[in-house]
Amino acid sequence: MDSVLDEPVVDAETDRLSSLPHDLIHHILSFMDMKYAVQTCVLSSKWKFIWTTLTHIKFSTSEFQQLGQFIRFARHVIANRNDQTDVSSLDFSFDGTLSQILVKVLLNYVVSHNIRNLNISTFERDRKLPNCIFESQSLKHFTLKNIHEDYCIAPQYPWDLPNLTTLHLNDFVITDGRNENHEYLDLFSKCVNLKKLSITECYMAEVKVFKVCAPRLEDLTITDCFLNKLFISASNLQSFVYGGECPLCLLTNGFQNLEKVDLHLPMPNPLSDFKKEDAFQLLKGLSMYRDVLSYQPSPFNNLKHLNIRQVSHRGKYSMLIVPNHVKNYFLNSSPNVTITTEVPKIKELGIGSYYEADQIINFDI
Repeated sequence: MDSVLDEPVVDAETDRLSSLPHDLIHHILSFMDMKYAVQTCVLSSKWKFIWTTLTHIKFSTSEFQQLGQFIRFARHVIANRNDQTDVSSLDFSFDGTLSQILVKVLLNYVVSHNIRNLNISTFERDRKLPNCIFESQSLKHFTLKNIHEDYCIAPQYPWDLPNLTTLHLNDFVITDGRNENHEYLDLFSKCVNLKKLSITECYMAEVKVFKVCAPRLEDLTITDCFLNKLFISASNLQSFVYGGECPLCLLTNGFQNLEKVDLHLPMPNPLSDFKKEDAFQLLKGLSMYRDVLSYQPSPFNNLKHLNIRQVSHRGKYSMLIVPNHVKNYFLNSSPNVTITTEVPKIKELGIGSYYEADQIINFDI
């Protein structure tokens, strides 16, 4: 008790926060929305201009009661920020009817200040993003997310992002806005340093062949997208995940370094109205390729894991049978591959039954 009383009393007048290193203050403010970072200017004379040199910026229209308030605030920040300081990252979340001009001005500003990390979340439908963000020479990490039942529009031409390493796309329409069918679409051929690509719930049905051409790509995930055919040219690819209701029509020039494949493919449901003769035709078609697969070299030279997972249809699953000649096709160039198949378990309901995938069986070959 005496030791507590003997401790020196901190002077209430001491500004301990202002005595922190400048970089640490910047780090603390990077977790705040810009609205609150600017408000720190009233703390003391030292804090008056700290916000003007922040390199990590967050903007969100949800922090303002009226959209007009956000517009005036954003213009104030752009006009008064230290123009000699680069913008390392921007986290931009907006909804309502935010002016296309303001969005363009703000994104043009960060691109001209060597933006490296850009996260955009929009709640607007049919929002067309400015071209400047798809032509940044400094951008390394890019996330586009549309939090709406409809889509946001991204341009339909090669994105010139030479330093980009990570790209995440969610809920976007890849189109030129003219509703024309195109033979192929190649967005990433100029992203020469792209290593990780994730595309979720994007619409590309206007394109006959969607190309993913990236020489340094290592990790590719495509789920729940509307597309016709997928062509992949990525000689350094190590992990490939694909899933969704659309059947996979995959064209490739071969994967030399692939180690992991995770496929979530739709399967015909025997408990639905699917015709049995259609199922027999499907099996017959597969059996026709037995001789071809026996001498055709597998494109998966170093495959280590193959995970085959069934996708439910209205809560129901179908049994999955992988023919031996299909398994052998994967084994031709990958003798150490591990095939993992999710096998459904029948759960009785009293009236009828449905399949519940709650067991995993590993085939170590």
